[in-house]
Amino acid sequence: MTSKLARNATVVLFISTIVATSCGGGQAPAAAGSPSPSAVAVATATPTPPPTPTPTPTPTPTPKFWPLTGLLAAADAPLGRRPLNVRLPDDPNARPQYGLNTADIVFEMIVEGGVTRFSAIFHSKDADVVGPVRSYRFSDLHITQMLRGALVSSGSTIEERDAVTQSIKDGNMLSVDAERDIRPYYRVSFRPAPNNEFTATPADRDAVNRAGGSAAVDVPALSFLPPGNTDPAAGGFTGGQAAKTLTIPFFGIWATTFTWNAAANGYRRWQQGVQTVDGDGSGPILAKNVIVMTTDIWTTSVVEDNLGSRGLEYRMTGGGPASVFRDGLRVDGTWKRDGVLDQFTFFDSSGTQLLLEPGQSWIHFIYPTWTVTSTP
Repeated sequence: MTSKLARNATVVLFISTIVATSCGGGQAPAAAGSPSPSAVAVATATPTPPPTPTPTPTPTPTPKFWPLTGLLAAADAPLGRRPLNVRLPDDPNARPQYGLNTADIVFEMIVEGGVTRFSAIFHSKDADVVGPVRSYRFSDLHITQMLRGALVSSGSTIEERDAVTQSIKDGNMLSVDAERDIRPYYRVSFRPAPNNEFTATPADRDAVNRAGGSAAVDVPALSFLPPGNTDPAAGGFTGGQAAKTLTIPFFGIWATTFTWNAAANGYRRWQQGVQTVDGDGSGPILAKNVIVMTTDIWTTSVVEDNLGSRGLEYRMTGGGPASVFRDGLRVDGTWKRDGVLDQFTFFDSSGTQLLLEPGQSWIHFIYPTWTVTSTP
């Protein structure tokens, strides 16, 4: 019995010793855990930078040119606005005319009695004073519809008005003549009637808008040399003959002479020994190109005035002889125009197209029996 108690006491003592050791003041072993972040070397991948995009080059804007002068136009230039055909007289008591220097083209055409009148075409520039304004003829119908333009005039005969009205209905042109819209026109006190009616192209353009012509149109261009060309023989003028003075044999006091001005690089115009100037004070006109076209011209039955004068009609399609003066040179060849909505083109005797100098052009129509003379 004593031995059994002693044995039990020994077991209890052993167990107690184990319990005391695990719960008491002995140093507990360090637990196996994760190392501190500072003690660990972390491998990080260096990011690859994205490739630098190749810059897209800014496209160079395509240059724009005015179709009737060949001169450089601003990026926002209204190239599609309708050209204005302003009908001006060339009577001695109507000179000097106002606005000539601002026109892109001036057409000089014979009317009844051998008198000449101008069709001044305003497209790239505007003029605040233009005049005197006179009545239109059949020839103005041809010019205006060719340019998809608007006719500016004091009026016309019934027959000519009917022809223009039909062209308007066909969608080829507009007319803002004083009989259709009087608002752009006014009278001046420094000229006697009938050469005292004047206008302004901004007012004419307002009238065009009122007539439904505000939408852009495709104005057919003349063919020009590139700006900055310095070769006078370029553009079909290799065989050009020197022409410092030329004379267009209009009747009597309407005979017209152009003289080459090398300093200004253009032709000055003269009538009756007087240089043609603009009445607005901007100086003498300067024609970069002078073109003389031979065509059929005949008398109609239309009575133009109270003297019984009969109006003229022109053939302005097909072709015929032409003389082109540019850069002090003359080239004789032909003109060509296929249809009523086509522009005039010009060729030398071998068929090479003639290119014009950028700037203002003066274009004249003469009878087949007439001859243009020039001197070197």
